[in-house]
Amino acid sequence: MDAFTGEIRLFPYNFAPQNWAYCDGSALTIQQYPALYSVIGTLYGGTVGQNFRLPNLSGRVAMGSGGTIGTNVGNLLGADRIVLSASNICSHSHRVLAKDGNETAAAVDTPNNTAYLAQPRNIRLYNSTVPSVGDPKLAMGTIAPAGNAAPPPTLRNTMQPFLTLCYCICLNGEYPIKP
Repeated sequence: MDAFTGEIRLFPYNFAPQNWAYCDGSALTIQQYPALYSVIGTLYGGTVGQNFRLPNLSGRVAMGSGGTIGTNVGNLLGADRIVLSASNICSHSHRVLAKDGNETAAAVDTPNNTAYLAQPRNIRLYNSTVPSVGDPKLAMGTIAPAGNAAPPPTLRNTMQPFLTLCYCICLNGEYPIKP
């Protein structure tokens, strides 16, 4: 099967086949590739009348166009890393499961992975009763402060698992004709 000029395919090679080029954003002259220019124009960049750029799929994945704001052909969206901040984390909460001390049969003195966070005997957790020295204790590190009111900006990786292949575009093939 012949390829269409401007067609993009994935190849498992470490080279671009003959009449194909890597989709790496390279600039080509219109004079050298007039058919390809007539198909993609300056959709991916370039200077009208002089040169044009190939799509840049280096470190990117292809996505279907339309349906979502900003998903028109040629748009570059997304990032492989972002600064982690409160604005890009879904609001959420963390439950703390604790019992008030009334279920003495279920209470344990040594924390384990099936016990509630706190199950002290004869102590009301949610009132002003002060525990005494001999009362059961939570395991060290059960609750600790976390986070930072003003954390330094750190980049967080957002890439999905991947296998590297080569996106290539057909430079000279059968000319695609609109129906």
